[in-house]
Amino acid sequence: MNLREFNRIVRQTLFLPVLLLLVLAGFIIWQISRSSAELRWIDHSDDVMEQTIRLEKLVLDQETGLRGYQLTGDNSMLAPYKAATAPIGKQFTTLRDLVADNPTQMSHLANVRDRYQIWLGFAQGVLNKDPTVVNDPRLNQHGKELMDSLRDAVNAMLQTEGHIRRERANAALSIERRELAAVLVSSLLVGLLLAIFTRSRLRRVSTTYDAALEELTNKAQEIYERRQWFQTTLESIGDAVIACDKDGNIEFVNAIAQELTGWTASEALGRPLNEVFHIINEETRQVAENPVDKVRRLQMVVGLANHTALISRQGKEYIIDDSAAPIRAEDGEMRGIVLVFRDVTEARRSEAALIAAEKLAVAGRLAASIAHEIHNPLDSVANLHFLLENETDPMKRKEYLRMAQQELSRTMQISRTLLSLYREPKAPIPVDLKDLAEGVLLLLERSVAQQGITIERQFKEPCIVEGFPAELRQVFTNVFLNALDAAGKGGRIRIRIEPVAAAELRSAGGLVEVADSGPGISEQVTGNLFQPFFTTKGENGTGLGLWVSNGIVLKHGGSIRIANNDDGDLRGACVRVYLPTRTMANSSTRTTAHVDQGTGIRN
Repeated sequence: MNLREFNRIVRQTLFLPVLLLLVLAGFIIWQISRSSAELRWIDHSDDVMEQTIRLEKLVLDQETGLRGYQLTGDNSMLAPYKAATAPIGKQFTTLRDLVADNPTQMSHLANVRDRYQIWLGFAQGVLNKDPTVVNDPRLNQHGKELMDSLRDAVNAMLQTEGHIRRERANAALSIERRELAAVLVSSLLVGLLLAIFTRSRLRRVSTTYDAALEELTNKAQEIYERRQWFQTTLESIGDAVIACDKDGNIEFVNAIAQELTGWTASEALGRPLNEVFHIINEETRQVAENPVDKVRRLQMVVGLANHTALISRQGKEYIIDDSAAPIRAEDGEMRGIVLVFRDVTEARRSEAALIAAEKLAVAGRLAASIAHEIHNPLDSVANLHFLLENETDPMKRKEYLRMAQQELSRTMQISRTLLSLYREPKAPIPVDLKDLAEGVLLLLERSVAQQGITIERQFKEPCIVEGFPAELRQVFTNVFLNALDAAGKGGRIRIRIEPVAAAELRSAGGLVEVADSGPGISEQVTGNLFQPFFTTKGENGTGLGLWVSNGIVLKHGGSIRIANNDDGDLRGACVRVYLPTRTMANSSTRTTAHVDQGTGIRN
């Protein structure tokens, strides 16, 4: 074969694959554009729902201002009413532009505007009356009926747009599935064509080089013995790698190991491993055992203990994971040791950030309830203050002061409970699980009342264990919130707390059992629920709550178990949290989630 013929075959071999790949790329781009168009319609529905909710909030601001004026007769209370008046018109215009392509939503929007105009006329009538007569129960009832009608219209619009969004999401999913199938089929076809064509072209070329390949094979066999030791080392490379002889003197250091230890290859070669690879316990700051010594003692692959830190030559500290393995000759004799390690400092920080994010998520879920629970007593105090200003009877004034003190005490109790979510001692302290549960339920009172859920408390006696109150309170909050979500409106929850005696493989401690009247847990999701970011709540869940909660309970030496309840009248899920009376945990122990494939819990 001459050079011209060889070049022609090479050009053919390269041109056809490039052409086929360009066609495949064009087909994939076309499929992606179709999917993107569907996703834009989903975004459009999200915009409509967001703007509708914003309109509803402005109307509620007006209602709040009007109600404040009716109750007090004070014109300053109309500030929210006036502030919301101008933006409402712009909000209607924005919504009209968004739903102009949908006659049904245009009809809903017109209905919302009409009902808003009716309520606005009522509001103007109230404002035109004498302030002393505007707080009339019949007038208030009429205003409530008008506002309820307006809310119904807004909800109808939201429900319609939600239905539209679900249809669009289903359509996008269907398109994506078809796209995936089309891409797979086309990829297989292109791969098949490329394989057939390339094989035919390269077969002609390969015959020319058979002799050269045979010569190279002979040479490769000659250097096989010399490269065997290095081959073993290369096969063990994962991240940073240090290879030593059987006496622990360094013979190889890769680039990542040089970066982490601060030693160059020329400086490290021939030195003892413990001089270059200086490791300590992250928490106790004590020098850790040399991996080479451990491998020589155990004659097997070993790993570093948890919380191991590497101190570089420049004094910089890295948290690392490590393994060391013996390098053996063909006769089985150990000829050296290879050490493989990696920097996990950022992974640890990410894990800590996830735990902090879950704490913020818990606080966010409680925020609305806490605000309502604090607002109610403060509102009562404001009303009592108003009565005190106009009351001359000493006995009534004394009674008003007593009632105001009760409301302020309740507000202080709620604020102390909220602050305790984040106060944490440096060592375990005695914790009463009964008081802990009562504090969490206090913060959830509004959610419980709104959903009409009945909570049966089966804990009268104290149940004392050692632990970190803020972490255990976070666990209780996650479990109780999951039970509320599962029970649903009008549901029931039973919370039982009792001391448990020591048993086989378990010390004495406390048991918290939470059973609900919900639908229970399906077998399909049971094995995944302790995994981070796994959630059954869609966008309403972070997928971190149970991962963090399980890690906290394990840190305390306890366990979380769940099963569908088949005893009694509550047939939903039953979560059992066991905590030992005494714990070996400390404040610096890393909270790490552990997956128990035999158990599960809603996330």
